Amino acid sequence: MRILIVWLSIVGAVLLGVVGYFTLGPGHGERFPVWTVTDGDPRQGRRVIVMHGCHACHVIAGIREATGRVGPKLEEIDSQIYIGGVLPNSPDNMVRWILDPRSFSPETAMPDLDVSAQDARNIAAYLFRNP
Repeated sequence: MRILIVWLSIVGAVLLGVVGYFTLGPGHGERFPVWTVTDGDPRQGRRVIVMHGCHACHVIAGIREATGRVGPKLEEIDSQIYIGGVLPNSPDNMVRWILDPRSFSPETAMPDLDVSAQDARNIAAYLFRNP
């Protein structure tokens, strides 16, 4: 009887996992919020990313030159929990981080790139775009 209960428990856990995967897994609804950046232009963001050299430190989807390994990969940034390990992830916080990363994390390797507020919004719009 004990073996039957253990066996049924295992089968039940596996079935719950399978049902969970097919109802919540890839391709079944949004797992992360879909964000937009107010007044940001993703096309300009791509240009600004290259102009300010972001691609030298980061891997960024859609930018062939972006093969850097100093900073984190910025692919699928919308699925990350934190920006720079300290700010809750959102487009507004991404803009804040780009403008002044050291005010949030003084020891960060991310330099102050002297990016304008508009350029920061455009960069965030590119990073948070929905391809």
